[in-house]
Amino acid sequence: MKRSKGQSRKVRIPPGYREPFRNLFDEVAPVATRLGLNVFLVGGAVRDLIEGRPFSGEWDIVVFGGGDDGARDLAAGVLQARGGGEPVSFPRFGTCLVPGAGYLIELAQAHLRSTLEPLSPDPLTADALARDFTLNALYIQVVHPAPSGLVTVLDPCGLGLADLDGGRLRTPIPARRTFEDDPLRIFRAARLRACSSYRVDPAVGRSARRASERIADISPERILDEMSRTLMGERPSLGLELLGRWNAFQAIMPEIHAMVGFRQDSPFHFPDLFRHTLRVVDRCPADLVLRWAALLHDCGKPASQVVSEDGDSYHGHESSGAELAGELLRRLKAGRKFTREVRELVGLHMVHYRDEWSDRAVRRFIHRAGGHLERLLALVEADSASLRLRKEKLRDLRKLRARVEEIVRTLPKPASPLTGREIMELLDVGPGLTVGRAKNALVDAVVEGDIPPEKEAARRFLLEWWDRSSGGNSSGT
Repeated sequence: MKRSKGQSRKVRIPPGYREPFRNLFDEVAPVATRLGLNVFLVGGAVRDLIEGRPFSGEWDIVVFGGGDDGARDLAAGVLQARGGGEPVSFPRFGTCLVPGAGYLIELAQAHLRSTLEPLSPDPLTADALARDFTLNALYIQVVHPAPSGLVTVLDPCGLGLADLDGGRLRTPIPARRTFEDDPLRIFRAARLRACSSYRVDPAVGRSARRASERIADISPERILDEMSRTLMGERPSLGLELLGRWNAFQAIMPEIHAMVGFRQDSPFHFPDLFRHTLRVVDRCPADLVLRWAALLHDCGKPASQVVSEDGDSYHGHESSGAELAGELLRRLKAGRKFTREVRELVGLHMVHYRDEWSDRAVRRFIHRAGGHLERLLALVEADSASLRLRKEKLRDLRKLRARVEEIVRTLPKPASPLTGREIMELLDVGPGLTVGRAKNALVDAVVEGDIPPEKEAARRFLLEWWDRSSGGNSSGT
């Protein structure tokens, strides 16, 4: 790869960066000077500043000097100047995290952040060459006082500024070596494509596909973070399509891999399931739970497919998809609440509204959706807009949304007509799961219009429900 000498450029600091820029420099630079360290801003914040993108709230700082403890000493010094506190340290990677006033600082020790041998006798150039992509190998020295108008951006390997100008995603050294150093960069390339539409250099694609064999070695938490950032990009499909092409899902997300290239024989759907899925994701609002649900809403189809002369069918794919979505997110170490919300949305996404629905049926739909109502409507609308025969489906969904909005305005908040104590006295049971089940049954009955929200009607309903559920033989716990 032809590499020019290091370059630099004067860049005007955007208004949205001036205050956080000054706060960061005023905090970090005096401590770095006292400790004899050279420190630089690098990576996404520098890239965003040049492109005029909004400040993300995250600063990446690389530290030169101080042996193996320079970054930690700097983090401790910053916190001490604030009045105390301990930095969050990751000794294996030589990094520390320091929360700031409206921002997060990640400090990394230069010589510990890569497994590659030094690629240049100049420490800054060596660090730049070990970065993932040239447009992330741009630096601003952290000095005091902070620049107020123009700032000097350094480009040690001489490629980053030109690649940023041209929207080109390539590596500072041969891509094979870059991905061998850290295969997570496969997902980072996809994220940058999804968030900024950078053109991916062919060598990056070839090397990413080869390195995908090592994806199983990456911690699930790091993959989850990059996938979530990709899904929140301006056009998630651009990054997800690359990951599918590079076989990046196969090792740790087989539920998604099974959709890549899966063919649907249906008059309603475009033939390629994965491309249909990408359309749905792009059409969803930028809500992380919603976009994960969009990505996984049809993951149950490959295992549910029934082939016939009249076309394929996928009965129950929403239920199997919900289970698969839960398994995938648990594998990626997503939180319980997040996993549950995505799983429930996937399980609810099959909605077949018709004009014949009664108000009671609409109330039942609202109740079944629960706290997912707005997300569910958005998912179903995005799914329907990505079908072949979508005009009638979208018209029906507009009617459903209008009816939902009307009923929600007048619908009282669901509540059990009977208290827990009243339920225990009526059924002659003690505290336990039975009381919760009984309350849920009463709420369902009221919402669905089976009984009015009155105590006497609730007592009659509950006794019948108790008999039907063989409650008389239950211990109540």
